[in-house]
Amino acid sequence: MKKKKIIWIIVLVFCLLIVVAGVVFMLNPFADSDIKRADFTPTQAETVPETAPAATETVAETAAETVVAGDFGFKLAELGDFNVDFDELQSVNKDIYAWIYIPNTKVDYPVVRNITDGDDTFYLEHNIYRQYQFSGTIFSELQNHPDFHDPVTVLYGHNMLNGSMFATLHDFENPDFFAKNNTAFILTKDKVYTYLIYSAYTFDDRHILNSNFFNSKESFRAYLESTLHPYSLDANVREGVELTTDNRILVLSTCTNGAANTRYLVQGVLANEQER
Repeated sequence: MKKKKIIWIIVLVFCLLIVVAGVVFMLNPFADSDIKRADFTPTQAETVPETAPAATETVAETAAETVVAGDFGFKLAELGDFNVDFDELQSVNKDIYAWIYIPNTKVDYPVVRNITDGDDTFYLEHNIYRQYQFSGTIFSELQNHPDFHDPVTVLYGHNMLNGSMFATLHDFENPDFFAKNNTAFILTKDKVYTYLIYSAYTFDDRHILNSNFFNSKESFRAYLESTLHPYSLDANVREGVELTTDNRILVLSTCTNGAANTRYLVQGVLANEQER
């Protein structure tokens, strides 16, 4: 009897180990993609040319000339020495064309656009190495151009349980956080785009680019108005922001923790564009 009991204990322990391994395997897709900006940040020697003083003056002049909109009267966050090596990124995957960074959130990721095979849904479940990964990659669709000059550019990212990808966009549901955090940065190989985050709210899952005709000023104006006065109980809107059809809008879209047919949208308006 003791021998049988020992055997049953061994079998039970073995089964428990299998269950634990299965749980670990199931949870693994929810892990972050382990992409670190430090891996794609040029060294000091790479970023500062021998004629550093002259180059610095040139960049400053260019930056002043390429501002396309004011800061809307709000003090925006500064990018500081934030940097990304796009040559290195694009050697990993030519689909990578931008980097998004929102201070005081975990949003600090490369952005892809699937020019490789044209499948807009591919990066829902693939990382920047084009390997399957449940958390996917931050991406835009091909109907948005890579220069962020479309009337509305939409970036998509998962609302991950571990807080990665676009999960911390939900921090903007908190009125205090929304009030204190108003800046999003997009970097491309040649430009830095600074956005004023002016609106955040829960919406339905309609396809924003397909359900609006943004080439029409009337349609675009109606959309802008809807973002300033959204029909949502959790909406936060920055007072004093006025928009026109000359503005360029960035929409960050992620899932909610509620109904499957809802999305959480964070809207930003381009406030500054400068050369890198």
